[in-house]
Amino acid sequence: MIIFDCDGVLIDSEIIGIRLTVSLLNQHGVDIDVAEFTRLYSGLDWDALIERVREERGVSLPANIGEDFYPRLMAAFATELERIAGSIEVVSAIATPKCICSNSGSQQLDSVLTQVGLKSLFAPHIYSAKDLGPGRGKPEPDIFLHGARQFTALPGNTLVIEDSVHGVMAAKRAGMYVVGFTGGSHTTPDHAERLIAAGADVAIDSLYCLAAEIERFRLSA
Repeated sequence: MIIFDCDGVLIDSEIIGIRLTVSLLNQHGVDIDVAEFTRLYSGLDWDALIERVREERGVSLPANIGEDFYPRLMAAFATELERIAGSIEVVSAIATPKCICSNSGSQQLDSVLTQVGLKSLFAPHIYSAKDLGPGRGKPEPDIFLHGARQFTALPGNTLVIEDSVHGVMAAKRAGMYVVGFTGGSHTTPDHAERLIAAGADVAIDSLYCLAAEIERFRLSA
């Protein structure tokens, strides 16, 4: 089966969220820019992100720091969000069972996927790590294992498309084959290298390359 991450793979949302998060952290005294944030924290769920920033930066961030962030994020999505190039065409052509496994919340996933016209290509197989409970988001493997179980698919027969180091780590911990993706606006020149270092089996910079990787994986499985 095929598992897609959502943000940064199907929709070009990561750069929007990263810029807003960096701005918010800067306002609370955290000295970090977009490039450093992308390298260190991209792909983490919100709670894990904030906790890690607190620990690594030695700053005291308010418990309610996310309350203003999500309304601003959804407002930005409403005007700025776009699909990743090729997402509808490529996903529509995949006959293999497929799903989405994301750290984003279910309500957010429903909203953004509906907005860009991708929800119908996956529903009802759209899964959020937040629904599994605290501490089970990527880089933990739980959401990928959950997605595979919905199709009774073995991890070794599952291909994951991920754009973040933490997502790649989660998929490899789940025992899955990982295609690293570098086609989002947030990616950096060394992005493919970092994904491979995290365990990705291959890296591609366009969804139009995915069909060939799926076929290669199918023949090798």
